[in-house]
Amino acid sequence: MSLEGQVALITGAGRGIGREIALQLSGAGARVVLAARSADALEDAAEAMRSRGGEALALPTDVADEAAVRALVAAVLERFGRIDVLVNNAGSSYVSNLVMSKADRWRGSFETNVFGAYLCTRGVLRPMIRARRGCIVNVSSVSGLVGAAYNSSYAASKAAMNGLTKSTAREVAGFGITANAICPWHVDTELAHETMGARGAMFGKSAEEYLAALAEESPQKRLITPEEIAALTLFLCSAGARGITGQTINVSGGAIMT
Repeated sequence: MSLEGQVALITGAGRGIGREIALQLSGAGARVVLAARSADALEDAAEAMRSRGGEALALPTDVADEAAVRALVAAVLERFGRIDVLVNNAGSSYVSNLVMSKADRWRGSFETNVFGAYLCTRGVLRPMIRARRGCIVNVSSVSGLVGAAYNSSYAASKAAMNGLTKSTAREVAGFGITANAICPWHVDTELAHETMGARGAMFGKSAEEYLAALAEESPQKRLITPEEIAALTLFLCSAGARGITGQTINVSGGAIMT
């Protein structure tokens, strides 16, 4: 699968799933633009791609900031003149039971997971429509399909992201643009260990103990890997996936079947 000559903008690209997606798209020939709030993590990821012969541009950005997203898109277009791929991977998670949850933290999940994805999608659609081609991949979650106790803001925001995905797909299909959501189950990343540390503490377990228990719930007895999510993203961005749009693709090792 080749993305030679294409320009891919990836949010939340400093670590975990986003970094791996950037690495695989770069390896397929794409020129990648990495966006996230941490400048150091972004530059480290960009350098990893350059060391393999890829072209990478790190642009620190808070995707929930409308002016910052406008500046991000403008900088990409000024540098490359096009945007072929958008991966909305930036995400925020808040672990709490509903009774004790804080409204501002709940709202924060939507600011990043939904409003951020909306701002970035809106920003890239004009150049994609002019080119009459493009690919948008939203990294969602199975939580948005089946819910998540003690993580309701995350589940609700990912359900909203799935709705945004389908609405975008319907609106721009006639311009040769696809939009899909990948819905992973628990992925073995640094963020997962941070999140599950908070959730596990509610039950007197460490993050590792809690994640091990979750892995046992999977028919495959394992967590999903960032490499698997990145490989699916690469496929959805390839010519072979032109007929796939408006889909929420469950990647759970059989733990969730919808």
